[in-house]
Amino acid sequence: MNKSLKNNAIVRAVFLVMFFFTCFSCSVSKFVPENEKLYTGAELNLQITDDPDSIQNIGETRLELKSLLKPKPNATFLGMRSSLYFHYKAQREKPGFMYKWLNKKFGEEPVYFSQVNPERMKDLMLNRLDNKGFFYSSVQHDIDSTNQFVSLRYEAELPKPYSMETYTLKKDSSKIVNAIQKNLVNTSIKRGNHFDLDLLKSERKRIDKDLKNRGYYNFNADFLIFEADTNQYTNRKFDLLLRLKKEVPEKAKIPYAINSITVYPNNTVTEDSLALEQKVIKEITFVQDSAFFKTERLASYILLEKGQLYNAETSRLTSNRLTAIGSYKYANIQYRETAADSLVNKDSTGLLDVDIFLSPVSKKSIRAEVQAISQSNGFTGPGIALTYSNRNVFRRGETFNIRGEFSYGIQLGAETAGLNSIVGGLNAELVIPTFVPFSPDQFKHSVPKTTISLGTDFFNRSQLYTLTSINTSLGYALKANRFVYHDLKPISINYTNLSKRYWSRIHF
Repeated sequence: MNKSLKNNAIVRAVFLVMFFFTCFSCSVSKFVPENEKLYTGAELNLQITDDPDSIQNIGETRLELKSLLKPKPNATFLGMRSSLYFHYKAQREKPGFMYKWLNKKFGEEPVYFSQVNPERMKDLMLNRLDNKGFFYSSVQHDIDSTNQFVSLRYEAELPKPYSMETYTLKKDSSKIVNAIQKNLVNTSIKRGNHFDLDLLKSERKRIDKDLKNRGYYNFNADFLIFEADTNQYTNRKFDLLLRLKKEVPEKAKIPYAINSITVYPNNTVTEDSLALEQKVIKEITFVQDSAFFKTERLASYILLEKGQLYNAETSRLTSNRLTAIGSYKYANIQYRETAADSLVNKDSTGLLDVDIFLSPVSKKSIRAEVQAISQSNGFTGPGIALTYSNRNVFRRGETFNIRGEFSYGIQLGAETAGLNSIVGGLNAELVIPTFVPFSPDQFKHSVPKTTISLGTDFFNRSQLYTLTSINTSLGYALKANRFVYHDLKPISINYTNLSKRYWSRIHF
């Protein structure tokens, strides 16, 4: 009998839910203005007019075209537009608290057919198809309309796309063209590829990046242009030609070398560099207060060298290494072309002066934490923690941290109520921005860290026991890339002593 009643209750609940959503579905239409119709979305059908097997990644093309269909219709759940219903109900003169809250959390403004522009959607799809090599495609649309709802259906006919037969570079005697020619062996454009504008843009960026790492400081990807020639073919093939634009400035066609490097390790806006000490290490000029950072150590983190060709990747790595030391918030590397009369030397190479401005973090800091501790065994009480940090403590990028903690707890609400515990600890840590005793120059992509720590912890439970421990460790850390991090602790020693206690309870 009970089982039958339970089943009847479930059936009633299901019917109630169905009735509830049916009310939403039916009641939405009465809110639609007379001169509007709700837009319920669009379908897209692709038809391949010839040789369907020749089309690569047609699924990606379909998804890309669907992403162009805007605006998106109102969301539905089990065919009901409850979010739209909440919005309409909240627009009444006296909507009530419940509908205001539901609209704020779940409501959606209505999407009417008047907001849809099918002709623009067709133009966007045709443009995207042209970019993918489907030239001379066609797109049509049909409207499916009822009294208050409208949907669209797009029919796209795609011919066989154009595919590449050859990829060549227009040559001349300039250095930059020779550099581009050497780089084409690494291209991702291959014979048989469909015409793809995104692929061509990616190729321009790739070539530009390579040239930036070969000294071409003033070059820009926009100086490259692709030309597709279909005159020699009748079967939808094309030859691809890469060339430099005619208006490329001469200074963009020559590589640049580093003429001088000046580093400001303690840069401030109001500082007068002429009044500071200047020291030259490895042909790098350091301008700073001599008491701030030892130049011999700082020079080892700089990968730039006098006479070296400009290299954007080396510049980025240098900036990352300097900020990874831990003593600087950021490193600002600026390049300046030399005076016009010495811009280009006899080897047609431009010259750059490099200024590296380093902004130090606050060298010393103290942080205090006040804690309220409550444990599952009934111990409750206050706690405090103090942390002192000194960055660049020995003027070589080292960071020294010392942390002290103390807490007191008393047990409440138990048979042993009145027991107390005292917890304390003192831990010191020294972080050195290198692998001791190795050189930081061995790791160009990051700054390795050596961590030496020493600490002691104390735990006293009145009338029961006292736990004392001493720990020390030596560890190495290296971030290989943004996904891989190496952490090794070859030395880790922990000594613990447990002893009974006979002290009387401490009362406050």
